[in-house]
Amino acid sequence: MKLFLVSIATAGILLTSCNGTPGTTITSDDGKSKVTIDPSAIAQSGDEMQKKIDELKKLPPLTMDQLKALLPDELGGIKRSSFSANAAMGFSVGEAEYKKDDSTSLKLDVYDCAGEAGSSFYGLSYWTKMSMQSENDQGYTKTIDFMGQKAVETYEKGGETYTETFVANDRLLISVQGSHTGLDAIKQAAQSLNLKVN
Repeated sequence: MKLFLVSIATAGILLTSCNGTPGTTITSDDGKSKVTIDPSAIAQSGDEMQKKIDELKKLPPLTMDQLKALLPDELGGIKRSSFSANAAMGFSVGEAEYKKDDSTSLKLDVYDCAGEAGSSFYGLSYWTKMSMQSENDQGYTKTIDFMGQKAVETYEKGGETYTETFVANDRLLISVQGSHTGLDAIKQAAQSLNLKVN
């Protein structure tokens, strides 16, 4: 993991020195896709990310019962239609779906980032996206301010799908996704969650 961080930081220094700007935007040949990376922000956050990962490694993973308790019976006014919890990948994850009809639904994913595997997942799935934005004619991914912290917001035009991904209680990686619900409904659903770990 430290080698991974050093590589990101080195790339950031090289890009900054070569371009003279704190951010770099890469555009596809057809001009339809853009990815913007802020290498200076990546380099500055490397030590902070490593510290957080080291802290997560020391935490005991949640039990399946603790994880299930984080999946509410109702979300955004829609009753839960299914849920599951497992630790097959070396870290615990709980998933719940809330279907209003054939096209309108919410999905909640709760990842416990404790332990070796969970902390690595946290670094790759959340922290590395903090200094990157991308957009094309099919949607976007960007970093936003959400509930007093940074979050990753994604929009996919094809399914009218919005996703908010954020951290709760310094150990849970939360993803709230909605199809044909609108962005405001996703944010309200995320804000309504009780994510206290007992």
